[in-house]
Amino acid sequence: MTSLAIPAHERHGIRVFAAALSPEAMRRDKAGLVAALFDDPDLDPAHVELFDTADLAGVGLAGYLAEGLGVSDAALAPDRARLEAVMGPVLILHSRALHGRAVTLTPDPRLTLIASYAEERPPVHFEPLPSAAAKGSLTAPGPSAPPARLPRGALALGAALLLAGLAALLLAWR
Repeated sequence: MTSLAIPAHERHGIRVFAAALSPEAMRRDKAGLVAALFDDPDLDPAHVELFDTADLAGVGLAGYLAEGLGVSDAALAPDRARLEAVMGPVLILHSRALHGRAVTLTPDPRLTLIASYAEERPPVHFEPLPSAAAKGSLTAPGPSAPPARLPRGALALGAALLLAGLAALLLAWR
């Protein structure tokens, strides 16, 4: 396979590969296998999926991409027949596995790129909460009052009592 250039800061890209891997290779350490398949030790294996399409019984690869990964039906339509014909191991590389860096990958010959997609991310809408308790607005508390100070007379009285107590102790020891 030829090189695969992935631009820096790509966030929601998905690349689907057919993987001609033996059952023994599928049981290998995923991190080591993924690093070897792409000759890139910095790939994050947490963002690489490696599974057998037999695990998708009832859903299929196209269904998994649509329902599980958010790829739009319109994007899948041209590839649907090819995706459903894939049997055996599949590797899905999410662009998050690249840590936002620009990379040119040379996949192992056992990998065949089937398709590339972008996850659909619906825009975020902030709607008011339906509870009456959520209505209104919060106000910041006013400045806190300085701690209360003791009057000077109380301080002087306390100091005088302390001195008298010390004097009484001193006289008692003599």
